[in-house]
Amino acid sequence: MSVGPQQYKLDDEFKAQARCFQSKYRAEVLEVEFQSYGNRLTDPDGQELLNYYDKLSSRKILRNRYKSYSRERDADMLRSEHIPFNLLAPLCTNRKAATKIMSKAWGIECNEIQLIKIEYAPSPNEKYLNDRTAFDTYIEVILKNGNTCGIGIEVKYTEQDYPIGKTESINVNDPNSLYWKTARASGCFENPDDEKFNTDPFRQIWRNHLLGLKMVEIGEVDEFYSITLFPNGNNHFHTVLPQYISFLTDEAQSHVISCTFERFILAIGGTPDFEEWKKWLTRIYVIK
Repeated sequence: MSVGPQQYKLDDEFKAQARCFQSKYRAEVLEVEFQSYGNRLTDPDGQELLNYYDKLSSRKILRNRYKSYSRERDADMLRSEHIPFNLLAPLCTNRKAATKIMSKAWGIECNEIQLIKIEYAPSPNEKYLNDRTAFDTYIEVILKNGNTCGIGIEVKYTEQDYPIGKTESINVNDPNSLYWKTARASGCFENPDDEKFNTDPFRQIWRNHLLGLKMVEIGEVDEFYSITLFPNGNNHFHTVLPQYISFLTDEAQSHVISCTFERFILAIGGTPDFEEWKKWLTRIYVIK
């Protein structure tokens, strides 16, 4: 199979590398044709869910969440929308083993996992941030200390920051919006009114963090961890996440976690099924 065209003038160094890597995976492992750029499956192959792991309920959980086909999500191997179903949904199949993975990858010690949801937005919106902020994956656990803890996970692949949207612009420019009120009430920020949070590099990290902090504020959970998962080659998040964490109080810093795909995948194990899943993830996402 042909690897297909690779050049795209707006690609940075890592995105170009990842585009080529996924194109080779499609050609050499899946052995199917491409649509336009080499990293895009044809619609029939996308509808066959070739972009997803075929074991540990990844495809079942996808279809429970999204009933219909999306070319952007299901056929483009370079976008991040499908990745939570491959990287995190299998944790649902063995929650005991999942607690050990979470401890090893993130240092979160819990007695049990109560809930794992992919693409989760708590509702009604008005109770939280009154917008469309959502977690790529949400896990609710009982910690060793007995606290109920929410874990909100944002998954990125080649993406970096993004321009502001209309609703977002209204909220971040209104000092009395739920964004800023939640930041002040949380006690987690050295300067909760810092305008840096309104800039492209930090805004999405901040919003996802605020959603979890709002859940703590209203008593839905006792603690909250905000985690960003991204590949080691995505230098943007290697830079902005430590900077964001530096804006937090000392106590709050441990509850915002920067984690690479590679570190998370290395933590997987405990059962033959999970070892097989680990090998698959390594082959499709770890660029050597």
